[in-house]
Amino acid sequence: KGRLPGTNRVANLPLVSSAYDMVSTAYTSTKESYPYVKSVCDVAEKGMKTMAAAAVSGAQPILSKLEPQISTAKEYACRGLDKLEEKLPILQQPTDKWG
Repeated sequence: KGRLPGTNRVANLPLVSSAYDMVSTAYTSTKESYPYVKSVCDVAEKGMKTMAAAAVSGAQPILSKLEPQISTAKEYACRGLDKLEEKLPILQQPTDKWG
């Protein structure tokens, strides 16, 4: 359908983006309300960023070799998402439109 590729397309579905916004707001609010939780979350976030950076730098040569397979898998995933969007119109509704 010529829309956004892969994960960007999923993230921009109204249902997914509004659910993400809701969870993100609750997470931020909880961090601001409880200093101990904030310090634990900050340490966890820093650790995750460090691990992600290490994983990406280490995986880059492998990802380069797998690019054709990744591209094919992405194409199939986008086709599957097309069908899913057709069968589940609720994906186009933000969470606040439910009920």
